[in-house]
Amino acid sequence: MPIEFSDWPAGRRPRWAGRKVFKDAVDEAGQHWPPGWVKGKGYIDPTAADELRYRFDRWALESVENRTASKRYKVQCIRALEMYMFPTFGNCDVRSAEHFSKATIGAWVKKMLKTKVKRGSKVKGMSPETLRRLHGLLSSVLKEAVVAEPPLRHRNLCDLTRLPSNDDWGISDDESSDDMEFMTPEEVAGLVQCFPRPSDRMLVRTAYGSGLRWGEISALAARHARNPRPGEYELRVTRAWKRVPGEEWYLGPPKSKAGRRTVEFTAGLWQELLDYGLATLGKDALLFHDGSGGRLPYTTFYDRWMTGSVRPRSGGAARVEVPHIP
Repeated sequence: MPIEFSDWPAGRRPRWAGRKVFKDAVDEAGQHWPPGWVKGKGYIDPTAADELRYRFDRWALESVENRTASKRYKVQCIRALEMYMFPTFGNCDVRSAEHFSKATIGAWVKKMLKTKVKRGSKVKGMSPETLRRLHGLLSSVLKEAVVAEPPLRHRNLCDLTRLPSNDDWGISDDESSDDMEFMTPEEVAGLVQCFPRPSDRMLVRTAYGSGLRWGEISALAARHARNPRPGEYELRVTRAWKRVPGEEWYLGPPKSKAGRRTVEFTAGLWQELLDYGLATLGKDALLFHDGSGGRLPYTTFYDRWMTGSVRPRSGGAARVEVPHIP
């Protein structure tokens, strides 16, 4: 594979040869367009880079690599392409109006709606948010074919796709209709008492008082907690922990410009931070760390929570013991 039509002597090529070669190639490619096949042209010379570069898998990878984005973003895009797009469009030609049409993209969307993904310990259908991000990635790749010089496509057919909204699927009988549920101060106080370590108790109080994500709150240094003017207290969010799969964790900017923000909090939380030892910490020291000044993994924090607050029942199951709040 592949068998070139030129292997047959000129004028003696059987009429069934092309169909059989193409059928065998489709079977071998898992019922997808065979590598090196171009609609209306047949097999092209595998060394003809000018043609093969328009195959979707190569075009998409080149598109992602040329973007001015972080390495982590590119790794995530390539993973999404390999998992959800290459199985369907990998061998298609980005120039083809048949390979990429309203019908073929619509069929892919329907396929994604039936795809199961793992969320934590559960396997569920793909959420509208995930499908929207995947569709946006596909659209961005095809858009580059539209704006290329000269243009390779007349338009981006992803613009014609109707995607499901969050309300299209409804909710199951045991799910809440609220997008968010908030803990009461009494519940937080009970939760805080479940942690034996002062640093973990302070982390819970700070998380409740600021609403920061784990990657943001665990990246806070002493200098980020500020009292700029009398009666004003704030946390400056300028960074978060990040990691490219297979590499080490590092401190980088939040995922968006909106993530770089100042969060105001109360005088009570400021006093708790002072009691915690904020004033004695070096300005670059992490507020919450692993005990040696390094990154505090969420799994470590979770293990402390399980150890300090969960007791096994006689039957083997576990229950959380929250202290009584007077």
